[in-house]
Amino acid sequence: MGGDSYTVQLTASSSPCSSTSTFGFSRPPGYAFEPGQYLSLTLDTREGAQTKQFSHCDAPGDPETLILTRMTGSAFKDALAALRPGDRVAMSGPSGRLTLPEGVDRAAFLVGGVGITPMRSIVRDSVQRATGLTALVFDANLDESCIPLLEEFDGWEREHPGIAFVHVLERPGRGWTGESGYVSPEIVLRHCDPADGRHWFVSGPPAMVEAMRDVLVAVGVDAEHTHVESFVGYR
Repeated sequence: MGGDSYTVQLTASSSPCSSTSTFGFSRPPGYAFEPGQYLSLTLDTREGAQTKQFSHCDAPGDPETLILTRMTGSAFKDALAALRPGDRVAMSGPSGRLTLPEGVDRAAFLVGGVGITPMRSIVRDSVQRATGLTALVFDANLDESCIPLLEEFDGWEREHPGIAFVHVLERPGRGWTGESGYVSPEIVLRHCDPADGRHWFVSGPPAMVEAMRDVLVAVGVDAEHTHVESFVGYR
């Protein structure tokens, strides 16, 4: 698992979309992480004790730890959903290298669904510390009913000119005026010059990650300027 072990308490949970939920946990004393890293939770489930990894959806400056996850009906996710405020669980971390390289002040993200979590951690940290990070986020989702944390992202765009989102919907509604289908080389090229010095991040389910690797190759982004993380446990 990596990292130190802690006991944390659930503080709150919510369901921003029908298929996803957020869970807040107390921040253990002495726990520190870099934006983009992940943690591990261990729960007692109907299939015995299980450990799963989750990217930090919070920033280091937040008072609590936040995860955002898709609710799949698995033994682990059902146990997570059954937690109530005050319940204690085991946490370990941090782990992972999906972090902003030193000196990078321009970033682009190709993310989908709950793959937004490392991006949210990285960009939220920049907003809180006023680092001036320029961020372009291509955010792919199924439809308008579930674009996780959309209200917060809209606020970032209004208040920080260097932050921009390109929402891409697989099944857009009749009134949708944004991008539709899947994130493609053509969509990327419509919104930026891939050779403008940005560092690129890709995160999400494995199939989506592999498709985004192909997009980056097609638009000429090399591996040296790319960080990639596949979320395990998704088809």
